[in-house]
Amino acid sequence: MRKFICLLIAVLLLPCFAAAEDSGWANVRLPKERMPEFIETVPWDDLPDTNPGQHHYLLLCIDRWQSSPRPKDYPSTPLEQGRGADKFGFTDGMVILTLDTAAHRVMISNIIRDAAVLKPGSTDEKQYYGRITYIYNDFGAEALCRLISEHLGIKIEKYILFNFSQIQDIIDLECLDGVYVELTADEIDYLARYAVPRHTVIKADGYFPLKFADSTAVLQYVTTKGQALEFTIDSGHFRETDSGYVDSTVSFTGSWGSAITFEPGGSCSITLEDGTVEKGFYSFEHNRLEVMTGADVHLNRRAPAGLYHMKGHSALLYMRIRKAGKGDTDFMRTQRVRTVLSALADECRAFSLDEANALANSINEHQDTTNMNLQEIVEASGIAWTLRDCTIEEFRIPRQEDVRSITFGNMAAEEINWPSTRTKFAEFLDHTTLTRDIDYLVVDD
Repeated sequence: MRKFICLLIAVLLLPCFAAAEDSGWANVRLPKERMPEFIETVPWDDLPDTNPGQHHYLLLCIDRWQSSPRPKDYPSTPLEQGRGADKFGFTDGMVILTLDTAAHRVMISNIIRDAAVLKPGSTDEKQYYGRITYIYNDFGAEALCRLISEHLGIKIEKYILFNFSQIQDIIDLECLDGVYVELTADEIDYLARYAVPRHTVIKADGYFPLKFADSTAVLQYVTTKGQALEFTIDSGHFRETDSGYVDSTVSFTGSWGSAITFEPGGSCSITLEDGTVEKGFYSFEHNRLEVMTGADVHLNRRAPAGLYHMKGHSALLYMRIRKAGKGDTDFMRTQRVRTVLSALADECRAFSLDEANALANSINEHQDTTNMNLQEIVEASGIAWTLRDCTIEEFRIPRQEDVRSITFGNMAAEEINWPSTRTKFAEFLDHTTLTRDIDYLVVDD
């Protein structure tokens, strides 16, 4: 009995010992200014086959608003040179999107941009190190795709590269129309100091979009006191082109003796039954009316924390926040990227297959470079559509216990415990304890 109890205790404590061992790697006292330790990767030809049903796509965003793709025949930067001149941009965002039709899962995995990696062309006898964010500029997208595969131990062959303007435009597509994001007080303070455009970051409880299927539609509005109102709006009063405003002041009556009034300059007001007036703004585009009366983060550093609706430009600024508040790190930056991507995925849940294909066509038009053709993008969109009801799972590369800060080649970087990272990433991809929809099916006898 004593042996059994000791064995049980050992099994229960094993995860604790493993965690302590992992934490020990990150906390080993080493000089901060030094070259990275030997990096062990998995050669491309030795990479295991992709798990059945899984599809990996590498999404890359370079740090430029406008850009031209790096020519595939452009010469690579010499290994001994360090990083090359910034001719094509650095990958500010690196996301692995994994669609798993076998386990019915959607996974988003971020790679921190400061990760120290083994440059393409290195050997076990002579290793050359660099920051992963520079690999595209120095060696190209194909090389970056292969490098990430060999460092993570999975084969990723498909990639799409975007610049800032294209990401912004995709978020603002008619079928998406921005994202909803929970903002902290520190993030609001940051965005307000960066002067996000007016009416592009609005408190969600004061943002009321209305899509017209016919000439009239019902706008549902909730007052600051929580009273629900309804207004029947005629779209014929708004201009689809130009500013999207009404030509002259127009009012519509609503429930509880209320009224909503639209002014030519873009302002609006809601008059309540007791005569109280709630002021706001509106816009009309793509047959969609947006009424905004909540807190606006534009130059408003005291806007309350909470759920906000964000347009494309502001959502991009949010994803690029470097430091908002004490203790904020580059890990939080990758978290914000995952937050926006997850929010976009939530927006797509109600899509029809035609709308999913329309989004795929839009991405194809906006992409900067890819090794996927239109048919492959449409196929990927179809796979994503079948998984639209999935909970989005997130993974950060690396985990906190597998990273330590170093400085080499006159640049700050993060040294990664790649063998440990590979193991944890593989476990994440192999995790199949989520219940699949098919498990809920009941078959009659």
